[in-house]
Amino acid sequence: MENARVMVLAATNRPSELDEAILRRLPQAFEIGIPDHKERVEILKVILKNEKIEKDIDFDHIAGLCNGYTGSDLLELCKNAAYFPIRDLLNDEKNGKSSPEPRPLSQLDLKKVVVTSKKTLVAASEYTRLSSRSPGWPSHGEPDDYHVQAAISEISKVVVSQMLNLRSDTSNP
Repeated sequence: MENARVMVLAATNRPSELDEAILRRLPQAFEIGIPDHKERVEILKVILKNEKIEKDIDFDHIAGLCNGYTGSDLLELCKNAAYFPIRDLLNDEKNGKSSPEPRPLSQLDLKKVVVTSKKTLVAASEYTRLSSRSPGWPSHGEPDDYHVQAAISEISKVVVSQMLNLRSDTSNP
């Protein structure tokens, strides 16, 4: 245990909101990156796995409309789209129609939200720019930084993969 090390890993999609004290204490910054098309499809499937949705939702098409969205953006998109069936149920009740439960989430619901939603515009490159202004912040791009960032990038991929697997495993009875 005498050679044990502790690594603190922090993540944000709002690096511009970090204060100078935090920036001084985190010696490395790296960008994990935005999910590609295939990853967005998988994220959407995980988010909506246990939800009541129409069977014909084209996740591939929705993921194509969400180019540049983060996982958090996709979660917000799905949450906002889920309000449409609830609104329809409430409107039906106002108009005297009774329905025991909301209708399934549809592709149209998701498309309506994509049109009005905004993707996260702040990237880790902004964090790197901010952190480089802090006194005492190590300069980026030193030879050792490449190996550290490559290792952290690989770790982050494993963590994301494990999180997706864990989330899909816990939703299976």
